[in-house]
Amino acid sequence: MRTVTITFFTMTICLLVVGCGTLGSKSEGTEEIEAAAKPKPVFETKIDIMLEMEKKEAAKAPTGRTGPYTIDTRWMGNDGFVVNWLIVGPFPNPGERPDNQGYDTDYLKDFGGEIGHIPAADMEIAKPDGTIVKWQPYKSPGPTIDFFMVGPLALDYSQEDVLTYSACWLECGEDVDVEIRVGSDDGYKLWLDHKLLGAEHVYRACEIDSESYPVKLTKGMHLLLIKVDQDWGDYQFIMRVVLPDGKAAPGVRVWN
Repeated sequence: MRTVTITFFTMTICLLVVGCGTLGSKSEGTEEIEAAAKPKPVFETKIDIMLEMEKKEAAKAPTGRTGPYTIDTRWMGNDGFVVNWLIVGPFPNPGERPDNQGYDTDYLKDFGGEIGHIPAADMEIAKPDGTIVKWQPYKSPGPTIDFFMVGPLALDYSQEDVLTYSACWLECGEDVDVEIRVGSDDGYKLWLDHKLLGAEHVYRACEIDSESYPVKLTKGMHLLLIKVDQDWGDYQFIMRVVLPDGKAAPGVRVWN
């Protein structure tokens, strides 16, 4: 009986000691909760904010494109020339004026179509004869895009009856009202964000601001696609993106 009493007393003391130890210490989960509840030092908070901002900015960068480029190129007192493009071609433009057939032929029909196509550098496009051409980046040394000077097109000077596509993205830091002004030799079709913005089936020399298209560009990226055809003679186009008063549009940049 005495042995049982002593044993029970000993066990009771052990339980009390263990229990007190458990109650007096903190579990790992409790420590984590309390640590999370404590405010971070100011410098840690600022670093976290900066890192988060960098992640968001990186997510905005267009995958597989180069840029951004400014459009502050000036020429003879004029601003806003777009000189960085992706260009693909040449494609056939058979027939005689005014019935050259390439103007109304959608050579991108197997790649989303002219209205839905999304170009990318080195993207391959099959021509009707089965040969392959690629979208290639190009920066013009001047305000005019002279297709005879675009190396990847490999055009002979004054080559006739061809056409090409050119594309770029306009990035806007905020909503802005601009005018997209175009000159061409010869005709063109112009799409903005997969919508036909303008078309001129003409035979002419390239002059600055032959047509002007007022548009509201919202904050973000906007795809420009222009198809320019060639009958004979010079072969080029020129484009400006400017404010309604003709001055360079601040905050508008170009990717290709």
